[in-house]
Amino acid sequence: MTKRNVGWVLVIIGLFMLFKMVRVSSFGFYRIGRVSTSAIVLVLLIISAIAVVVNKNKFTWGCFVMSLCLLVVALVLGTELYFAYSSLTDILLVFVPVVVGTGLIIKSTFEKHHKKANKYEY
Repeated sequence: MTKRNVGWVLVIIGLFMLFKMVRVSSFGFYRIGRVSTSAIVLVLLIISAIAVVVNKNKFTWGCFVMSLCLLVVALVLGTELYFAYSSLTDILLVFVPVVVGTGLIIKSTFEKHHKKANKYEY
């Protein structure tokens, strides 16, 4: 196994443990004051989907992709996350593999790969 593969495995294990520590208290659309963004985003998504069906060009596809991105952003911003109670050892067991794995990935990226010299080259 190469350093890069070991790094990715460590990062994935660390992030999995981190995600197990996070609790979601509510999931929904982002609210600006008293106004929920759900209706605005869904109307934009429906209008842009109809525009793509009626007239396929780069502008309508761009509007459709942007409305999908707005939908995802509104859902992510509306989600309330918090960390469950954990001790320092739990936090270290989560962050050490992530940091070491990231270091291995970065180190393997900047290493020079030496080609084996052909014995017939002069």
